[in-house]
Amino acid sequence: MARKKQPATVPDTSDQQDLQWYSYDGIMAIDAVYRVIIGMRSNGKTYGWARMAITHYVQDGLPSAYVRRLDEMIKPKVIAGLFEPHKPYIEEITKGQYNDIEYRSNGWYFIRKEQNAAGDWERVAKDRVPFCRSYAISTVETTKGPDYGPVWSICFDEFITRQFYLANELVLQQNLFSSIIRDRPGIQIFMLANTVSKSCPYFAEMGLYRIRRQEQGTIDVYQMGKEGTKIAVEYCATVEHVRKQVSKYFCFDNPQLDLITTGSWEIALYRHAPANLSQYRIMLSVFIVHEDLTIQGDVYMYQGYPILFWHFKTTDIKDPEQTIIYCLDVVDGNPLHQRDIKVSFCRAQTLIFDLVRT
Repeated sequence: MARKKQPATVPDTSDQQDLQWYSYDGIMAIDAVYRVIIGMRSNGKTYGWARMAITHYVQDGLPSAYVRRLDEMIKPKVIAGLFEPHKPYIEEITKGQYNDIEYRSNGWYFIRKEQNAAGDWERVAKDRVPFCRSYAISTVETTKGPDYGPVWSICFDEFITRQFYLANELVLQQNLFSSIIRDRPGIQIFMLANTVSKSCPYFAEMGLYRIRRQEQGTIDVYQMGKEGTKIAVEYCATVEHVRKQVSKYFCFDNPQLDLITTGSWEIALYRHAPANLSQYRIMLSVFIVHEDLTIQGDVYMYQGYPILFWHFKTTDIKDPEQTIIYCLDVVDGNPLHQRDIKVSFCRAQTLIFDLVRT
């Protein structure tokens, strides 16, 4: 896996002052198959992709595909207005042939509306094919069949969530992409998300191991597989225009709100240790291994009661065969290594469960 860092579109604070919205210039300059773009909410990630999708359809005749995780996310009441801000641009780029959009049967169409004698707006023209179609990963089995022809790009929007991911989601996503791409090369793939959670299975399954430590305002390039597939990952710089507009609404002393105003990763709030624990002896240490993260739990005796304190571990686990480890991928049969914290083969495991439960 090769590593190559590039400056982002807005590399320093002085340039950020003049930036109104996120620009695709930096990441589009990289010859990559996947472009992963993560940043603050409402900075223009989806808006910028939508503008490019319209442009390529008009100029090249190539539509695009817009992907969300669940079927309810592509229902008309949720997603019909995705391209609404671009209606003036559509009228401009089509030279007045179309001036509006219609979302029907999972497709966005160019239409033209005119006022009738009664003063009401009515549709007088509609494009033959949609300039963009919507797909849901959760219904991939029902979208495998039809081949709608070549596309310019696939955009998987909101791929990071703080709620839940589908079982084997990457496999389902790749199956959906395959049914769209078929045997056609040159398709641009975009994955867009807000910085809502660093716990995302795509990071590990796509091999994006540096993403949690990536500096804001940079583009990191990964090279994967025998084919040398490039994945460009941009952690967007703060868009000052947006930050200044919304900061007054999210001014409370809560670091979780920084993702809205600056694009910082959401940080969960946890209770602090009741005292300086360095002066106490660790009675027992256990570990949780998840993706590329290891969390260490230390049991102390504090004021006559056991307490369990969790923290990140950045070094290897010493003697893992003799250590209690919780991991979803346990396959070695060691009773100290479990998927379920409720399973106990020794008093130490029972203690850990009781401390977590209470």
